[in-house]
Amino acid sequence: MVEVRVEVSGQGAFMPGEKLVASVTFTNEAAVAATVAWAGAQIHCQLVCREDVVRTDSLVVPVSPAASTDTSFVPNRGERGSTILSTPTTVLVCNLSLQPGETKTVSYSEHVPEGGPPSFKGRLVKYMYKLAVGAQRPGCPAQISRIPFHVRTIPEHISRQCRATETRSENPFLTPEVSEDSAHDLALQALAMETSRRTSMNYTLKNPSGVIGRLSFFKPSFKVGEDVTGALDLCLATTSCLQISAELQSLEEVPLELQMSPSPRRPVCATHARYTECCPNTLITHFSLPVPLSATQSFSTNCVSLKWQVHFQFVLSRNSAHKSSGSSAQEEDSGSGAMATTIETLNSLLVDTMTWDLPVTVLPTVSQHSDERTTARKITI
Repeated sequence: MVEVRVEVSGQGAFMPGEKLVASVTFTNEAAVAATVAWAGAQIHCQLVCREDVVRTDSLVVPVSPAASTDTSFVPNRGERGSTILSTPTTVLVCNLSLQPGETKTVSYSEHVPEGGPPSFKGRLVKYMYKLAVGAQRPGCPAQISRIPFHVRTIPEHISRQCRATETRSENPFLTPEVSEDSAHDLALQALAMETSRRTSMNYTLKNPSGVIGRLSFFKPSFKVGEDVTGALDLCLATTSCLQISAELQSLEEVPLELQMSPSPRRPVCATHARYTECCPNTLITHFSLPVPLSATQSFSTNCVSLKWQVHFQFVLSRNSAHKSSGSSAQEEDSGSGAMATTIETLNSLLVDTMTWDLPVTVLPTVSQHSDERTTARKITI
């Protein structure tokens, strides 16, 4: 009996083109010598769709049949969905002999393939990246261990900026010194510049009764892990705002041509952060909505698109006479020389509700700031 232990180095979150390094340890736990016929590894991306919602006939990638699925290395064997992206299979060991109690460790390294979607676990569509390691002993079926990891992709418009700003030596007699991770570092720099760019965006909110207030945002793009911040100015309001509610939402939408239902299906909405404040006497207020580190960036593929928005809900008073608070106060003499204040509130208040959605862009964060972690996996062959 041989135990195969697979462990991935790093934080568990990678970007396309970044190197993934893993260690594979073989330990002979039997009292006699054992032989590992072969062991291989491969990175692949698995697409899983809800078959009652999404048409998968045009999305399935055909897989070439193997001579024997029990004795060959098929990384996606037994998994749901289809493989849309994979790296070439790497042979780790061949005809490895182990004495009782002996341990052998080999290293595996491969660049995360480019051109794929980010990792995403939606309600309708899932994109899952996995490192598959398979091994087999003579006369025994092959066993496969799969370790999931997270992939964050650089948006295409940022990638174009990186390619356009990449500098090259003008001297034809000098060889430019380009490090292995230079393209990756340039992408991270462009990503940091994109999210740090300050662009004030002001929106005047109105309804048939008048002006509600002025909403201000400081930038349109936010990284995963940042806070979506804004300010609401009610100084110039002509109608009373009694309460404001802001929610950070993600919208998962499948293209109409891939939907099973003949009628358009509404996007699947998920709320990630919420802020509520009663503001009858408020002139200026601020709100902050954190983007979770486990959230997925904005992206779009031929199968699904993920968009982000801030959903606002305003509770407005119909009675302009109670613009401040909808209450009245009067002072009375308590008899001992002290003054007591009596506050009388309205028994009922007619209100209107107004909603408004503001699209925002969520960009990926660097791997070091991700909360993703990979755990070691073991199989016995």
